[in-house]
Amino acid sequence: MTDPRIEPVSLDIIHQEEAEAEDMPDIKKEESLALYSRSMAVSIANGLVSPFVSFIALKMGSGPAILGWVQAIANLLRQFLDPIFGRISDLMKRRIPFIIISTITWTIPYAFLYFVNAPAFIILIAALVNILMSFGNPAWTALQNELFPSKVRGKLTGRVTWFGSLGSMLATLFTGVILTFAFGENIDYKKFIYIPVAIGVIISIIAIIPLLRITEPLQREGAIFDKTTRPLKESLRDIFKNKPFVKFTLLYSIFGLFWTFSWPLFSIKQVNILGATPLEIALLEIVFALTSMLFILLGAKFADKYGRTKLVFLNRFCLFLFPLLYIFASQVWHLYLIHFFVSSLFSFGFGGVNAYILDLIPVKDSGLYYGFLSMVTGLFYFAGTLAGGYMVEILQNWYSQEISLNITLAFVSGMRFLLSFMFLSLKEVKEFPATLKFKRKFGNK
Repeated sequence: MTDPRIEPVSLDIIHQEEAEAEDMPDIKKEESLALYSRSMAVSIANGLVSPFVSFIALKMGSGPAILGWVQAIANLLRQFLDPIFGRISDLMKRRIPFIIISTITWTIPYAFLYFVNAPAFIILIAALVNILMSFGNPAWTALQNELFPSKVRGKLTGRVTWFGSLGSMLATLFTGVILTFAFGENIDYKKFIYIPVAIGVIISIIAIIPLLRITEPLQREGAIFDKTTRPLKESLRDIFKNKPFVKFTLLYSIFGLFWTFSWPLFSIKQVNILGATPLEIALLEIVFALTSMLFILLGAKFADKYGRTKLVFLNRFCLFLFPLLYIFASQVWHLYLIHFFVSSLFSFGFGGVNAYILDLIPVKDSGLYYGFLSMVTGLFYFAGTLAGGYMVEILQNWYSQEISLNITLAFVSGMRFLLSFMFLSLKEVKEFPATLKFKRKFGNK
């Protein structure tokens, strides 16, 4: 997931004069390698296990409420502790140790799925996984904020996401396709869960080696930053004075309530209603990763040239189509078309979201700013996911699971559609080389 930032008048760190930074075409090769390898490794580790956690839960007999709790706890703990970890990394003026520890450890608790026989224990595993993930999230975004020149933020964040999508596709190919052919269509993923977990940990250890070879931006020779530690109250006061940041946080969180509302519902549709196999679920993940690889770099270039806010709106607006089209899907292959179409729009727009976040957050308190945004949105994600699962559960008192699911999907689709127009009110916080103008041409009479 993704959020905002505003360039302050004075920064704690000055890499170069602003004019020089604007002319900087890219970052160093060793920095690129470190960022891309880490992004790819996290996505590989995630793709090896995460797509099938819901599948395992459903096979254990989990209902919509349990699925809602699994996703809700994941949303909450992945983000609620971010301000604490972000603040600590700001005070230490170090990002890489947080990133390394989180990258290596966060998938390990998934191995305990092997021993779990009751769906409720999956909630505990999800909690531990996401606490470890949260440990590195603010530092990861802060590191990019310190390394990426403002002029090419869209391009560079797009590249990081592109490598993440490649890793996700490779991982899902292994877990969903290769393991299926090796062990059969009815593979017991719970029984073999330790295999992808072990592979993910090994790949993560290898991937963080390039991070060890770069120097922290705030620790480099000649770096100028304020060595005094500001009180937390003062830093929080600055956050609330940053009106564009506060506005984005509010809009993103309100929309996030209904973005996450349908997350537990998609798995129910795929597995319980349409009877999708693990291989077919894997192919859905591959379609999503493929569209990201095809369109996110195009969107990133658009964001650097024309601005971020148009893409932020597109990224939010297209999401109403997912639950709407899921209602009418009657075959698994329908889902492939839905994922390709909507994910293409989403990925193109996503190129502007991360860049807009970096535009809004000052370098000096990157960890705290991102952590604050993540915490607020995480609370809304927690409420939204739980509400979605329980809405289906309550409606099942009067209707079948399929009808209850369709009512909930229709509701969330309508709310996403209406709330997406809030993002048209966002304003750019920096200048861009070009603007989009649409002119009508009339022929001679």
